[in-house]
Formats: sequence, structure tokens, C-alpha cells
Amino acid sequence: MTAHPIEKVLRGLRRVFGIPESRSNLSLQSRLYTACLEFITLGHGIPRAINGEAEIRMVPMCRFLSSSYEPDVWKWLKQRTVPGSIILDVGAQFGIYSMLAARHIGADGRIFAFEPSPETVAVLRRHLKNNGMTDRVEIVQAAVGSEQGEVTFYMSSTDPENTIAPRVGGPPNLAPVKVKAITVDGFCRQRHLKPTILKIDVEGWELQVLRGATEVVQDPALNICVEMHPYAWESAGYTAADFTSFVEANGFEIVPLTGQASPLTEYGEVWLKRK
Repeated sequence: MTAHPIEKVLRGLRRVFGIPESRSNLSLQSRLYTACLEFITLGHGIPRAINGEAEIRMVPMCRFLSSSYEPDVWKWLKQRTVPGSIILDVGAQFGIYSMLAARHIGADGRIFAFEPSPETVAVLRRHLKNNGMTDRVEIVQAAVGSEQGEVTFYMSSTDPENTIAPRVGGPPNLAPVKVKAITVDGFCRQRHLKPTILKIDVEGWELQVLRGATEVVQDPALNICVEMHPYAWESAGYTAADFTSFVEANGFEIVPLTGQASPLTEYGEVWLKRK
């Protein structure tokens, strides 16, 4: 990872004074370090050139994200992102993919970043503002699933494992909160959208998102990328057999993007390729 010069100076001071840092951003030392970076960068963020793309400005609490971020997945996404693309980034978290793709969609393109956590949305909003992307990326603060209404979302601030389907042995500090829930089909009908890319990263809730997108996935021009979390599927109320049934019923095959030998049992990203 290429660090900003300011980061290098502060890391040196930490070593001199023997101050440890936690990646959780919850320790006092980590919060102080973040505050220093916020002050020195005047709130504009730290520049990061991710996957060889032009620099984007990251808030200091996201400094652990390196210059290489799922390069195989980004390669797949970039190949399919063209001027005029309509991208649904479901489970956008801090907006890394949304920001990387925003520079390639042109004036007629649009990205919708779905994220239910208020704290994470606040970071995402800062990222879009600091990078001048608010005209191309719209935040949708809601969970996405098979039905609209309200769901219980287990979260702790901006924890990347915030989820609707907490797994056994997962982060112990996730607390249940009620959040708004929508479906891909309902959202696209309401907004008169014909998406070209559907990117899903929802910590185990992936099949529920797809079940709420049965109309949208019929479009042969749609490209679908899913981050698979088989270890959380039981908590989400379905099995590998259920996922297989959906894939086969809708004419897809599962193509691993991150080297999984068995994408239905191993964590990783896949392409739902139309047969």
C-alpha cells in the first residue's frame, strides 16, 4: 500500500512513542490517529490510487484500504462499465466500487449505492462529496431483499460485517436495529430504471436480494456479480441447493471471479453468467 506522506510522518511518530494502533478504529489511539489525519488533511481525505485508477479521496478511517482492492472483481466490473451504464451497487458500504466506476459511466450513466447503516452512509456521503461524484452516484439508505417493508439489521457503526444474517461466531458487538427494506424490482419500477450491472455484497443475504429482483434479472443485457457468503446462508434462511435452484431456474451458471474451487461452499465473488 502506498501511504500518503502525512500518514508516513504520523506512523513514524507512533513508532517513536511506542503507541500501538488497532484496525478497529475503536481504540483511543486509533481515534486520535484518525483525528490527526482529519485535521491535517482539512477533512478532504487521503488520496488513494486503487487498482491503477486515478486517485480518489478516502476518509482517514478507511486508510487500511490498500491500493489493491479485489482487482479481479474490478477488472470484471470495469470491462462492463461503459458510458450510459446504470449500476446498482447493493451493499455499497464506503462506496469503493461506486467511486471507481463513476468515472467510466459518462454524463448519461448513473450509479445507485444501497446501504442501510447510517454511520456507513455518512462516510459514503463524504466520499462522494470529496470526490465530486454526487451528480453521478445516488445513495439509497435502505436494506435490499425479497420483500419491501422493514427488517432487522445487525450492526455496529461502520463494521464491514454489518448484516441482516448474523452468523454464529461473527462479530459479538452487532446490535439489532430496524431499517427500511426495499426490493430491486420495486425500486427499478418506481424509478423507471433498466440497470446494466447489478453488484451484490450483502454478507449472506445475496439470494434474498436476487429473489427480489426476479423481473430485473430477466433482462439478457444485465450483468450480475455476487459476493458469496455460504457460511451465513443458514442464518439467512436458505441453502446452497436453494441458490442453485434460483440460478438454474433463471438460466445462469456460476463463474468464480476470485479463484474459488467450489463457489457454493467457499467465500468469494462470482459472475452469474447467462447460459
